[in-house]
Amino acid sequence: MQKAEISETIPSSAIRNRSWKIPRNILYPFVTLLIVLTVWEVIGQLNLIDPFMFSWPSKIFVQAQIFFISGEVFKHLAVSGMEVGLGFAMALIGIPIGLAMGYWKKLELAFDPFVTALYTTPMIALTPLFVLWFGLETLSKVMMVFALSVFPILINTMSGVKMTESSLIKAARSYGANEAQMFKEVIFPSAIPFIITGIRLAIGRALIAVVVAEMLAGNIGIGYAIRHASELFQTAQYLAYVVVLMVISVLLTELLKVFEKKLAPWRNS
Repeated sequence: MQKAEISETIPSSAIRNRSWKIPRNILYPFVTLLIVLTVWEVIGQLNLIDPFMFSWPSKIFVQAQIFFISGEVFKHLAVSGMEVGLGFAMALIGIPIGLAMGYWKKLELAFDPFVTALYTTPMIALTPLFVLWFGLETLSKVMMVFALSVFPILINTMSGVKMTESSLIKAARSYGANEAQMFKEVIFPSAIPFIITGIRLAIGRALIAVVVAEMLAGNIGIGYAIRHASELFQTAQYLAYVVVLMVISVLLTELLKVFEKKLAPWRNS
């Protein structure tokens, strides 16, 4: 009797709210992916896809199992990861440069045309030149990653500084804030979302850079593995390596989103 009375006093809405639900940002993409893979697999099983030209999920999964079990993929990932890591770490110099160019107008006027020109230049076309300058080893890939990654970070950081509300700057000045305090307390926090966006864009460009560089001038790495599989017309293996790259890119992007929530919690509210 007592239990019945207690259950009656609990609102049904509270019981529903306590029930576990899958977040929509996970559920919706999962359902979309499941539908796409199912349709894709059915088309493949009906022999509507030429395996020489393309492949389908089950065959790609089998190939992925093979190179994961053999450990071959980890060898390539280790090399590509090191090259991306070094190049990307160097590209973070775009943050202080972007802060400076966004804050001091004269710096922006002096260098913005060159930044724009370099950003819009198809750096991939310069890969042979990078190989000529830095050789066939790791350095040429690192410099390619740096060249493609630095400008999205720099430009977005500069935009973040310029988007800082003038009322915040005036308030800081009225309280006697010096230049260092202005950067630390007002400008940098305001630019954080833009910096994170620049880093997210740069991740994709970094992966493109390392893959293209390894495809053109490499004997190890994910780019080399993709080129090798394509030369042997192993389409399923080729696509399996591409899927690995896609998964890594998504995971890095999601980690950045979590990092952004820690650094800029006010943006979510």
